[in-house]
Amino acid sequence: MVYSTRDIRFEPALPEDEPELRRVLRETAMDGTIRLAFAREPNFYEAAAVEGPTHEAIVARDPTGRVLGLCSRSTRSLWVDREPVQVGYLSALRLEEAYRGRRQMLQRGFDAVRALAQADPATTLHMTTIFEDNAPALRFLSANLEGFPRYRRVGTVRTFAMPTWRRQRVPQGLALRPGTEADLPELAALLQRSLRRYQLAPVWTEADLRDPARCRGLRPEDFSVVERDGGLVGCVALWDQTAYKQSIVVGYEGGLSTFRGLVNLAAPLLNVPRLPPPGATLRHATLSHLAAEDDDEQALSTALIAYAYNRALGAGYSWLTLGLGDGDPLGDEVRRQYGAVEVRAALFLVSWPEGHAAADAVAPRVPRLEIATL
Repeated sequence: MVYSTRDIRFEPALPEDEPELRRVLRETAMDGTIRLAFAREPNFYEAAAVEGPTHEAIVARDPTGRVLGLCSRSTRSLWVDREPVQVGYLSALRLEEAYRGRRQMLQRGFDAVRALAQADPATTLHMTTIFEDNAPALRFLSANLEGFPRYRRVGTVRTFAMPTWRRQRVPQGLALRPGTEADLPELAALLQRSLRRYQLAPVWTEADLRDPARCRGLRPEDFSVVERDGGLVGCVALWDQTAYKQSIVVGYEGGLSTFRGLVNLAAPLLNVPRLPPPGATLRHATLSHLAAEDDDEQALSTALIAYAYNRALGAGYSWLTLGLGDGDPLGDEVRRQYGAVEVRAALFLVSWPEGHAAADAVAPRVPRLEIATL
């Protein structure tokens, strides 16, 4: 049965809603050329913990108590204009298909999210990302309609999916090695020095790197580091999150649906990734925690990515993903060198009237979101 909007309740999710939250994510795909569902099995809240130390969800509930949709809000410390600032991230905006397109449904959901934000005065900034392939959502939410929060676009997040089928050349003369637990204090210091130059990059502390919830499944030996003069000058991690976060191919649109088989036949010759069948779970890991000293940042980052990529070969990954911001010259090099597929998402600061001033004060700067925590 499909209920009218006035019969739907919008309220904070309860612990007992956890199975329903996972069901909604499994059953609602993101529109685009490649339609993906982002599952959070076996536990929604354990997966959400990597987004930040505070996490809440608003659910839309029908009169029987069934969950029809949700929106997630997490908070964490990010670099904003080179200072650590508490920022909220809005994500997982999902509605069952029968309820999509109802303006009042979305408006009431955002009102409930606003109430969460107002109850957290320490968090004055909020952000979100919308895939550029998702034209309806991008068009509607960026229209800044009356009664909705304001969406101010501040950049683009470029996610590169790199197929794992050939070794890469690693520059000679660099002291590259796997990380160790003893490296964690220096890794945290390096990450802070490097990432503060970027807008909305995560503030990593040693405690974060050791936290089994914040860095679930990430071990010190998953890092690759480069040393110089007895200190660390660069790092990147290979973060496999498939034990608690999954990307499932629901289907393809347009030419990809018609010619997927031909693309896969030609993939090795064209140096492009194969396209998995609908229903497949993408077996991938993320290159995260990328940082390098600014005197030689691009050369060090390029070497670290190649070294970590080679370490990942043979581990069963079809793809490695890496997120970079527009304006970062490393992005075009990665796409060219690895034959990567690029997925672009618009980056917005989201604010209600009480938060407009804080959002407007954020200066334009190259972003470096950590896609493993989104």
